[in-house]
Amino acid sequence: MIQNDKGMRRFRPIHGLILIVLATGLILTADFALSGGHAARYERVSPDRDGLVRIEISDLEARQVRYYRFLNAGNQEVKFFVGRDKDGTIQVAFDASETDYKRKRGFRHEGDWMVNNKCDTASRLTEVNTGTGGCRPVPLSHRLSNNQLILKEADILTGWRFFR
Repeated sequence: MIQNDKGMRRFRPIHGLILIVLATGLILTADFALSGGHAARYERVSPDRDGLVRIEISDLEARQVRYYRFLNAGNQEVKFFVGRDKDGTIQVAFDASETDYKRKRGFRHEGDWMVNNKCDTASRLTEVNTGTGGCRPVPLSHRLSNNQLILKEADILTGWRFFR
């Protein structure tokens, strides 16, 4: 900074640029922290020619949950998770709830529970497929064939409204 003849310091353009870079870094860091810091936890999946998403689940163990990011040719993105509960049943839901999907906070997995990252309420993993709204995960229609989970693109896109 340079002092002018009245002894005051002058603000230079480079100082403004530095402030903008610092503010952007602060905003991105806060966004990452508020999202639970799980930006890389999603595995990307896309539909095949038949409009189906096939996910191998033979190695999904009891009380384990995996997160997926669906992206189609129309650039429509939908996040969902697949879990196997303690009884071995596959549970599938959007990574969003009816009441607070606009905040895009999703769910985290803790043992036998799926915990809403916004309101910190927990739902049993065994009850995901039968969810009824509120702070619970919204179930995603699916079917199983051998060791594959099969999802229709149209069913996945019913949850697109949660992620726009």
